[in-house]
Amino acid sequence: MGTLQFASARDFTDSPFPVTPIFGAATAPWHRSYPPGIPAAIDYTPRRVEQLLQSAVERYPDRVAIRYFRTSHTYRELLNQIKQTAGALRELGIGTGDRVMLVLPNCPEFVITWFALHWLGAEAVPANPLMSASELTGLARKCRIQAVLGLDVRLKPVAEMASEIALKAVIVTSLSVHLPLAYRIPYLLQKLAYGKHVATKAAAQWRFEELARLGKPVEEPLLEDSSLPAVLQPTGGTTGSPKVAVLTHENLCANVAQLHVWSGLEPGCETFLSVLPFFHIFGATCAMLSPLVGGSTLILQARFHPKRTLRLMDKYQPGIALLVPFMIASLNDEMRKRGKALKGLRLCMSGASAMSGEVGREFEHLTGATIIEGFGLSEASPVTHSNPSDGTARIGSIGLPLPNTQVRLVDLETGTREVRPGEIGEMIIKGPQIMQGYLDDSEETAIAIRNGWLYTGDLATKTRDGFFEIVDRKKDMIISGGLNVYPSEVEEVIREHSSVETCAVVGVPDRKYGELVCAWVVPSQGRPPNLEELKAFCRERLSGYKVPREFRICDALPENFLGKVRRVDLRKRAA
Repeated sequence: MGTLQFASARDFTDSPFPVTPIFGAATAPWHRSYPPGIPAAIDYTPRRVEQLLQSAVERYPDRVAIRYFRTSHTYRELLNQIKQTAGALRELGIGTGDRVMLVLPNCPEFVITWFALHWLGAEAVPANPLMSASELTGLARKCRIQAVLGLDVRLKPVAEMASEIALKAVIVTSLSVHLPLAYRIPYLLQKLAYGKHVATKAAAQWRFEELARLGKPVEEPLLEDSSLPAVLQPTGGTTGSPKVAVLTHENLCANVAQLHVWSGLEPGCETFLSVLPFFHIFGATCAMLSPLVGGSTLILQARFHPKRTLRLMDKYQPGIALLVPFMIASLNDEMRKRGKALKGLRLCMSGASAMSGEVGREFEHLTGATIIEGFGLSEASPVTHSNPSDGTARIGSIGLPLPNTQVRLVDLETGTREVRPGEIGEMIIKGPQIMQGYLDDSEETAIAIRNGWLYTGDLATKTRDGFFEIVDRKKDMIISGGLNVYPSEVEEVIREHSSVETCAVVGVPDRKYGELVCAWVVPSQGRPPNLEELKAFCRERLSGYKVPREFRICDALPENFLGKVRRVDLRKRAA
């Protein structure tokens, strides 16, 4: 199994950041667990994201920056397109402080426009292209956007949103220009069946390719202030209700600096599979911004599909892939079916949800790559923890805090008393990657950030040498008869039963106990399990109050685009 080795004395001279290790008082108390040569704290110069890209272009002008089907751009070509798009946006009335919504999957137009907005000092509002018109309208109103960029085959909800809000421009792009003939014809048929939609009577509608002829290129970035907002990231927040995290240029640049110091990857030499959606900050920071800053080549994929992803990886053989557990499990299934493993993959970075050891070990066996799990959240730009990639990663652990990141576990009652190693506590985090706050929501910001610490709502434990393990979400914890039940613990037991493919455990209201434990079960191979047998199986392995009072059978669990189970939906259905 291949690993990436850290040098005993890390050389930062080739880093895209002017990084200086800091030792002494600023060093985290668990620094001895860090890989050799990795400092617990670093000193770097905060910059804006467009300045980081400029530096990469100066260093690697002729290296391919992005590939997407028939389209490829070198770093020099990418920067020229960004400058031209910035000029076009300025001609459309977009300027410093304006906000533009990007309702796109991963594609060159997303990358170009994202950087072009920052080039002008504007702010990006990324949105899932599968969002409904009402969801887009709510987000647009909250962020007070000035323009929107949407996809032709998903234009209807964008058009409905735009008809409700006064905008300076509606820009429409198409993936067909990048596709080979075998993919282009089905795409165009889909577009034809979808129909044409007039975006709005109040705003001009432009095709993205028309922007190349609109306005003069903006040769230099217009701003230098790294404390200004860069991305307004929609998020469920630490309490679950929809919010918008304000992430500054300094937040994003700090997280990229942390990742570059931690990763040990070679600048100007890596190829990344970028299938994680850029409209989520996990994909934007880890699969787009950070690789581009390091002079990597990005292999873009608009949507995860196991067969297509494997074909793409066979063709380009990326050394690095950022995947979430359901993607890894799906690739395992596909590799087993075709009886052929992947070549070239050295490192897989995983996050978003917990991954079973069995899935991880199978992927490492089939590919020869090393999997390192980490942790992050939208409010932290997003990465706060990662396992080392030097062979000391621990299955089931989210690893160690990144440099310059302080982490404490505090009691659930007061949120102030630090718990002892091995005890469960709420994880709170302080670092330069922590958001400015929630947009126009001082009350929720004050709940989430107290005395400079971000209260994550995640329950975790910590070993004596500093490795963290997530136990559950605080809001998902079930209190039944005054006793705490952690769904993940119960789910782990239920999944061991041969008749269960997967499951999710939630609490449902009860007058007597407050909450009762309810398990939603997806049967293995479509055969419903014997529920009494399943309950007895749980009694043998769990305390009585943790055993589900009710088991419900379902065909599939509701999940979001990152494969996280939507427990709120299950709680509503159970209630």
